[in-house]
Amino acid sequence: MRSAFFAALPALLLPAITSAYSGDMTYYTPGLGSCGLVHNSNDLVVALSIPMMGNGANPNNNPKCGSWIGIWNPVTKTKHEAQIVDTCFACQYTDIDVSPALFKLVSPDGDGRVHGIDWGGPMVGG
Repeated sequence: MRSAFFAALPALLLPAITSAYSGDMTYYTPGLGSCGLVHNSNDLVVALSIPMMGNGANPNNNPKCGSWIGIWNPVTKTKHEAQIVDTCFACQYTDIDVSPALFKLVSPDGDGRVHGIDWGGPMVGG
């Protein structure tokens, strides 16, 4: 589901957002991701759903790997950036799975799943 919220954000806040989505945000413990790099719980990283990631025969060559998205929490009115490094096998199409450090930044009071998180970036099509 596309979010109309990003259309209203000033270009200064999210200069590179070209596609915007709204979904659930969960967290996971990063390690060796589908992009072929190792990350840890303190890195500001994100995993996208299987269809959103669109991995080919070799996911290490995915052009989305290493690109950045903006994540907006409409409740706390905070924006953060995260690097795409992995594929979330349990995520629905517009859900994102983030590192514990990023989860705490985006939703300090979240309990493991936060609904209605808006996100987008130039490398995620819609």
